[in-house]
Amino acid sequence: MSWATTQSVTSPRHSSKVTTKVKAGARKVETILIRRIPVNLLVFEVGHFWVEFLHEDEAEIDEPMQAIRQQGLKEKDIVDEKGEPLQISTKANGFRESYGWYPAGMPFQPLNIFNDKRVISSDGTLNGDHEKRRKKDNNKKLTELTPTQDRQAGRKTNHNEHSSRAFDPHQNGHFHEGKIKFTTSPYVLPGDSRTDEEIFNEIRAYVAAFDSEGEEWSWANDSYKETNCHTLLFLLLAHCNLADPECIGIELDRHFIRYKASLDKQTNGTNDEKLMERILLIKKLLNISKNAKAE
Repeated sequence: MSWATTQSVTSPRHSSKVTTKVKAGARKVETILIRRIPVNLLVFEVGHFWVEFLHEDEAEIDEPMQAIRQQGLKEKDIVDEKGEPLQISTKANGFRESYGWYPAGMPFQPLNIFNDKRVISSDGTLNGDHEKRRKKDNNKKLTELTPTQDRQAGRKTNHNEHSSRAFDPHQNGHFHEGKIKFTTSPYVLPGDSRTDEEIFNEIRAYVAAFDSEGEEWSWANDSYKETNCHTLLFLLLAHCNLADPECIGIELDRHFIRYKASLDKQTNGTNDEKLMERILLIKKLLNISKNAKAE
């Protein structure tokens, strides 16, 4: 069997660890980036996991946005009193299409300990696109309407007031690569003939459905009980048959390892359909990620 040798795009301190041989016929989907900022409680870094799509036209700017930036308008200046956009973007305007899962509001809920709910939890929202998070951006007097700035709220729908594409707030990390700790691209297995655009559409459909189901955002130290940004990432990769041999396949993702171990302890006697679905999807993701590697 022949194979290709691949190396993921990572920070320098990781690059020597992630050279991986993959099976002949396994195709790297180079137009998709899996972005990881792992939780690091020692430096109070909450972390975030998300996916980005690379489009050749993402740097194009439409005329209304050019005028808005020239005038120095702020977030609050481009929506009406109800928060509805005053203009709709027809080009990407520099914002990279991307998807991740966020808490809608303050996730620390100490009173939840008395009602059998997770102490760190909140309503969840795709790309942080929620009224509470938008309000924080509106209140920032220095917010610049460019894709390079830190934001609380991204947008979950296309043709919003900032961009023709949905985007995760962390997409600005590609302008500041030091912020992103670990990046890989997924692979499709031999025999998978899907185009990149077909894969994009499958991911878009999955995250939209996930958002519509009213899932919470929660953190429980990688417990099976939680639902957060890395949960969504793992589930969408498995659902869309995308392998991650350069990270999950060689056991570099400690969140995945701990989350799967917690799920595996629940396999006996559970009648929870959602939990069983997650157990199967996470098992599938590990299998396809290992199968993408050369033997």
